[in-house]
Amino acid sequence: MIPLISSICYGPIGVCHLPRFWWKVLLRKANLLDSDYPDCSDGLDTFVLKVLELNKETTLSYLRDNMPNYLEFEDWVLQQKGGSLDQEAVDKWTESIRARVHRPAKIAETYRDIGLGDNVNINSAVILNSLQDWQLFHRQDLDGDIAHLGARVVPLIATIDYGPLEVCQLPRTWLKILLKAKGVLHPDYPDMTENGLDPRVLRALKIKPSDAVTYIRENQPTYLQFEGWVLEQNGGEIDREPVEEWNTFVRNRTRNDRRRSEILATVGLEDDGTLISAVVLNHIDDWHLAHDDLLTKLR
Repeated sequence: MIPLISSICYGPIGVCHLPRFWWKVLLRKANLLDSDYPDCSDGLDTFVLKVLELNKETTLSYLRDNMPNYLEFEDWVLQQKGGSLDQEAVDKWTESIRARVHRPAKIAETYRDIGLGDNVNINSAVILNSLQDWQLFHRQDLDGDIAHLGARVVPLIATIDYGPLEVCQLPRTWLKILLKAKGVLHPDYPDMTENGLDPRVLRALKIKPSDAVTYIRENQPTYLQFEGWVLEQNGGEIDREPVEEWNTFVRNRTRNDRRRSEILATVGLEDDGTLISAVVLNHIDDWHLAHDDLLTKLR
């Protein structure tokens, strides 16, 4: 299984990449992680542990032996750190993740894996790594043997994830419609609503939600093919101003009291009014459900 939690995702303690590391270790322990992915690489996996000053073997042993949900893992991390993190180090790490670019050799390798042409000029590690995950997921999980996915796949591409067009939510919308078309989308997730983020991102791009649903269901495109279709609908170029407004909204929105309380109750947290970020609440809700389903597969 391809790990679809990206490096820019974070939980309540705000550490980018830590959720991806957690998920890879759990998938490997369950014998579900794709063989091309190490559960603890010498790259970002090791780097995030160094930023947090966590012993690698101790952390791996905790995850493998306990298979904790993500909030339990964060609690354990805080315990190792005496209850708090070095916020300056975390902020510096976060900025490095978001601004990271690949070396020329890595760019060439990733371009080959993804199938990007020579006329493309992308060096963002965030975008290239995400595209690589999404292309491999489409080929090896979705279009390959999807039996191991079951019929309850949580869409782990996040609202803040983006591709070459740099439109938040668009990859998640693509994934949900694809999963629904294959009959494996988790029943708690609709592939399209009337007023949720899925239709709103499409309207920001001047695309009818029904047209996007029809295109994806009928063609089951890769993410790059979907973005190509989006560009075609916009005459080859999208209007950046509404897109930037949209991205700012997605990254900074908060949850209303009712939905916040529902999510916190689901993940077992008390609603003290401090956790209001829709980004974080959506993350921990997704990860909680994915973790529950993973443990169900192991029983």
